[in-house]
Amino acid sequence: MSFTFHPFLVHFPIAFLFGAFIFHSIHLIKSNWISKTIGLWLVGLSAMFSIFASITGEWELAKAGKNNYSTEIISLMKLHETMGNLVTWGSIVFFIFWIYLFYNYKNDRRIDIIAFAFLALLVGAVFFTAYLGGTLVWTHGVGTP
Repeated sequence: MSFTFHPFLVHFPIAFLFGAFIFHSIHLIKSNWISKTIGLWLVGLSAMFSIFASITGEWELAKAGKNNYSTEIISLMKLHETMGNLVTWGSIVFFIFWIYLFYNYKNDRRIDIIAFAFLALLVGAVFFTAYLGGTLVWTHGVGTP
């Protein structure tokens, strides 16, 4: 029995992005209730963990490539991989730009609204990626013994 890291690690970027979305929403509604930087740093944690999730996902893809899956499953795996890469690189780029904008325009509420919009896009992308991964595992049995 071998331990697979990908199913363990993928939950961190999902949780951190969703948490960033929730906390940033609270900040937009009631700015004095919560620190402005919580969403920013949760996106940073999400970006870091999504790198590890992508690497371990590539390991799992290499193991799954040894099996003889149908073209439907292979196309789902490729879409899941593409969306995972989009979430990973999107989180990294978004985090870097948000840090830059945060430190250069600290009191500009428009930056917070733009960050919220991009955060909503990232959350949607990560949930779609998670849906594809769940479909691969629970419907098609990819990665299960």
